[in-house]
Amino acid sequence: MNTTVLQQASYLGEHNQAFVFVIILKTEGSASRSQGAMVVDQAGIVTGTIGGGETEAYAQRQALDLLSSQEQSRHLAFTVRQGEVSDAGTVHLLLLACTTESMQKAFSQFRAWEAHQLHHVMGLQLQPSIALMGLCEGGATIGEVHPQFLEQAHQVLENNVPRYIETNNWTCYLSLPVKAHNLLLIGGGHVNQAVAQLAHAVGLPTQVVETRAEFATEDLFPFAKKRIVAETMQKALEEASINARTVCVIASHAFDEESAKLLLDRDIAYLGVLGSRHKAKRLAASLKCRTQAIQKFYCPIGLDLGSETPQEIAVSVIAEVMKVINQTTGSSLRNLGRRVVLVRGGGDLATGVILRLHRSGYRVIVLETEQPSVIRTTVSLAQAMFQGRVEVEGITAQRCATVKEAFNLFDEDIIPVLADPAMECLDEVQPVCLVDAIMAKRNLGTHIDDAPLVITLGPGFEAGVDADIVIETKRGHSLGRILKSGCAIPNTGIPGLVNGFGEERVLHSPKAGIFRSQCTIGDLVHTGQVIATVDGEPIFAPIDGKLRGLLNSGLHVTAHFKVADIDPRGEQADHTTVSEKAYAIGGAVLEALDGFLNRA
Repeated sequence: MNTTVLQQASYLGEHNQAFVFVIILKTEGSASRSQGAMVVDQAGIVTGTIGGGETEAYAQRQALDLLSSQEQSRHLAFTVRQGEVSDAGTVHLLLLACTTESMQKAFSQFRAWEAHQLHHVMGLQLQPSIALMGLCEGGATIGEVHPQFLEQAHQVLENNVPRYIETNNWTCYLSLPVKAHNLLLIGGGHVNQAVAQLAHAVGLPTQVVETRAEFATEDLFPFAKKRIVAETMQKALEEASINARTVCVIASHAFDEESAKLLLDRDIAYLGVLGSRHKAKRLAASLKCRTQAIQKFYCPIGLDLGSETPQEIAVSVIAEVMKVINQTTGSSLRNLGRRVVLVRGGGDLATGVILRLHRSGYRVIVLETEQPSVIRTTVSLAQAMFQGRVEVEGITAQRCATVKEAFNLFDEDIIPVLADPAMECLDEVQPVCLVDAIMAKRNLGTHIDDAPLVITLGPGFEAGVDADIVIETKRGHSLGRILKSGCAIPNTGIPGLVNGFGEERVLHSPKAGIFRSQCTIGDLVHTGQVIATVDGEPIFAPIDGKLRGLLNSGLHVTAHFKVADIDPRGEQADHTTVSEKAYAIGGAVLEALDGFLNRA
């Protein structure tokens, strides 16, 4: 149970026994896990896992067949079946036959790094040739490393995220066999003993700090990397290895306040203190921490699992630690499907909605046209349709081709943007909520029964007929109102006033044709300046100000089509962040969705 994949590979190599190393390169769609590795020996005995079930049985059969052949490796794609769905997902596997002395020696070196809990990258190169290579945090390497591997491996070590890189000339999977995070336990009582056992099972290297030698023995903490005993807690912590990826658990009444004060001054990832809500209030008042420091302070500790025994508390604590390390919601996987939202449109107002939903833990898929006609491109996720990948306020969106690819992007905390204006993916995605944020001032095919909850923005929809809820989008007293009956205020066609300017702010096409511009959003423009052309006919700036919106060049426009937006506030205008109007509308959508799910 406690034998790792690298440990088994090293053992077999040292005893001159051939084996196959199997690793998941990438997955598409639904699979039991996206990362995993295992070793299959000549008897078919498996150490490690790539998810179990049919996938693992298939890999085991292929591994034994590989050992009996003259092949060095196999790159395979296994189609995952789930019930009646015959192609729910695809798991891409690499099988590497380890029959040579050099290959077996390499795995022994990887095992040595693992045994010393050294953070490192294992690279499995597929082209230009099959090769095994490694880079350790101290700079040591394994194998004949490819120059691109060194460059990419340093990034993987820094970001702590495995990568599968596939180019015309080089293909390699870079994995992280040892978790970058480490666990520091303050106190050697029953709870931390149970926490240490579970931490070892999930691969977290552990240190134990105590002032009493009898509570930090090898018998109590057999897998601890360090067992530190000192006269005072301060001296003990000085001997501990602590960095930005250290997660700390204090389970000792004698040292809780002192240790918390010492640790919160350090750059750590997490600090959990075992105790009641009363203790939490007392500690919070005593610590008087900076806001940034208090955000990593957890007391009471653990997830709400109804834990009572030390072993149950350990499950709760490790679950919370993993939630923090992996930056996930900690929600029940059953409920993740209830958090998928489809948003039609990725313009500037839609982006305000999308960002608020994303930051609140919802999994948003954006549906767009092939060539969206947004003008505030610096704050519109729809721009991913042109650029492939964009970032707005630190959140990344990426164009994808399929729903499977979209769900894979969720695991990378990336918002998928799909070319699907007709919502053909609706049945496949089955979202809990559909938001029509096209802002077309009319209904372009949204129906009230498209999802359990359908929300539409602005005029052109009637609540209770076209959608469950309509959100008011007109600036003023009613902005962001949640309407459960009736319609939003009709569109007047007149832009809101900014510094006394209304219609003058917005530029329209003088005729139908191809739009082109040499300007860039953020440029300061002057009255009479040529902003763009449509089939050669110029469009002039009617006022001075900052160019805040501009249509993508090369698009075909109709006569009187909105192509640009000038903000008369000039330098003071912000063209890089989402507007307060967009966030107000986004807040209303979030309120409506949260309310719906909380009552469901």
